Amino acid sequence: MKNEKKSHKIKKILLAAGQSKRFGDKNKLSAMINGKPIINHILDTLIEIYDPSELIVIVGHEHKKIKNLILNKGIKILENINYKKGIGTSIALGMNNLDTEIDGVMIIPADMPYINSKDIINLEKKFMELNCLKVVMPEYNSKIGNPVILPRNYFSTLKSLKDDFGARSLIRKKDIITLKSEFGTIFDIDTKDELAKTYN
Repeated sequence: MKNEKKSHKIKKILLAAGQSKRFGDKNKLSAMINGKPIINHILDTLIEIYDPSELIVIVGHEHKKIKNLILNKGIKILENINYKKGIGTSIALGMNNLDTEIDGVMIIPADMPYINSKDIINLEKKFMELNCLKVVMPEYNSKIGNPVILPRNYFSTLKSLKDDFGARSLIRKKDIITLKSEFGTIFDIDTKDELAKTYN
């Protein structure tokens, strides 16, 4: 797969700044699944497919701890000092640090360890087939999941996001294309109970 790496047409923004309030006294991204921190599952999947220079990781809460889990030095890491205001500030920070020549951005929550490389590749392929003009989202059992790929005409909107306000409610229905995907695209870990249900 590494021999087929594409040019940097689609930047990948991994959101890893949240406070894990529902998880309890520990940053959920550092919790272990199968002997590996949650954030490293999705990071390893992305690195299997893409050059590290295509990735941006947004950190915030316990940023030093999360930075220490990101072992690949080629990955750009941005610290969101406004992370307590919500996810919108993290998306905006990533968007305001993009390369000018890119055609789209893939936004990926870091708490979804079972997103697989096949689904990521298929989403990007569909986005490219649609001339980078549509919003492409995964779908599993009629549920819309992550990651989401957005085209250039949404960049200005994403750059201005604030507070705990993501992009989804701002996307026009006519712009959305969904792609059948696997369970990992809808499964995130917010609580210790959800972590306990995984195959530790």
